[in-house]
Amino acid sequence: MNYKLLDHTADLKVEIFGRDLPELFASAAFMLFDVMVDLERVKEVQSEEVKIASDDLSELFLDWLRELLFLFSTRGLVIKRVRIKRLDELAWALEATVYGEPYEPNRHGLKIEIKTPTYHQFAIRKKEDGGWQATVIFDV
Repeated sequence: MNYKLLDHTADLKVEIFGRDLPELFASAAFMLFDVMVDLERVKEVQSEEVKIASDDLSELFLDWLRELLFLFSTRGLVIKRVRIKRLDELAWALEATVYGEPYEPNRHGLKIEIKTPTYHQFAIRKKEDGGWQATVIFDV
């Protein structure tokens, strides 16, 4: 598991880890849906292409989380797996394929409803071992 839940009074606070930036972004997607639904029951029957661009790394990471939540709230897509196809660190652009299926409340459940990532205490950094870490608080 490439994330851990942290104590927080009202919202959801997590640390997310990756050996490199693409893995950090993939781990963030896994974390998001793992805390919301029963991922064991999600099948990979549908895929969607995701393309986003932002001003910097922090915004790209938060925009990625927002885009995944948008797919869930507007298309009902629960995501089990992500393949990062391109992460351009010069243009801060991301292209990925997400795999999952339409949300079925009776089968997938809903552990917690996540509204949006916040800027409060948000941090993304390269660790001394060369890996990456992000700390995010989500409104729930």
